[in-house]
Amino acid sequence: MNTRLETERLRLREYTSSDAFLISQLLSDPTTMTHWPAPLDDAACRAWLERALDAYVEPAYGRLAVLLKTGEYVGDAGIVRATIEGREENDLGYIIDHRYWRRGYGLEAARALLDFGHRMGLSRIVAQMAVDNRASVRVAERCGMRLERTFVNARNRDLETRLYVSER
Repeated sequence: MNTRLETERLRLREYTSSDAFLISQLLSDPTTMTHWPAPLDDAACRAWLERALDAYVEPAYGRLAVLLKTGEYVGDAGIVRATIEGREENDLGYIIDHRYWRRGYGLEAARALLDFGHRMGLSRIVAQMAVDNRASVRVAERCGMRLERTFVNARNRDLETRLYVSER
């Protein structure tokens, strides 16, 4: 499947093997990765890209490059399968390069992916973020997701984490 989504200002497309540099720039940046345990090193960035490429065999799943319509890469977003507190979930994630924060790109990408995921038959999509990640909380809430619960996230430094849900 070749997933391509378009919004008013963005194009979301599947990664290719030649996108390693883009992912590395994004995921190794300490400011962009503030709410992650640590920025990713080269090996972790390569593994991220490999997982993204492997996920495309299933419709509706996988990380996508987020680009402005001018072609400029601004981030990463997608829906992946994840085990959260023992439950298999369709997990929506979005990471926007800090140089593009506060412009609504994360919200625009998240809305497009929620709509796409539901059209592809995913009845439940979640988004999880540390409670202090106010920007991601705002994105989830503005997408119409509802707070289902908070939990201590062993995968993210045992931080208190919010789980938002969109069900259709």
